[in-house]
Amino acid sequence: MLLEQYEDDWTRLEEANEHVSGPAATEYRRRTASAAAFLGRTVRAQASVRRLIAQTDTDIHHGDAMTCVHRAETAACRTEKLLLELPADDGPDEAFCRSTCANLAYTDRDITGHRSRLSVLEREASDPMTPGPRRDRAAAQAERIRAVIGRHEASRPRALDEGGPLA
Repeated sequence: MLLEQYEDDWTRLEEANEHVSGPAATEYRRRTASAAAFLGRTVRAQASVRRLIAQTDTDIHHGDAMTCVHRAETAACRTEKLLLELPADDGPDEAFCRSTCANLAYTDRDITGHRSRLSVLEREASDPMTPGPRRDRAAAQAERIRAVIGRHEASRPRALDEGGPLA
């Protein structure tokens, strides 16, 4: 499953020119490229499978409209858990994820998820039948999502025919 995820990520980046933004975008590209060297290998022995996964584990986790390029030292979720005196696991915890985390990257797939969520939030924020606190929360969440989408689109390389540099 992990190798299939790596292959999907690599294919989207290299063949479909998927755009990646966010503080961990460069690291996402680097880790995905390093795992690509192992794609297509046939492994039969269980020990070889464990060794291969250990060598290729990119520690990239696709979540709900975000991608975590996990590094424990900079993970906001880990910091939050430690502050709450909860056990800090080795991997990310989406329940404690913060939009300010240095480990976040946004792929075009994530932005598609954000756009879907945005339309729901905008309807909820403008519905007079929705209680005021929920409308306010939906409006605030919609604003955060619009900012993520805006930064993603603004960081997209412009094509030559648009007068910008090559992607």
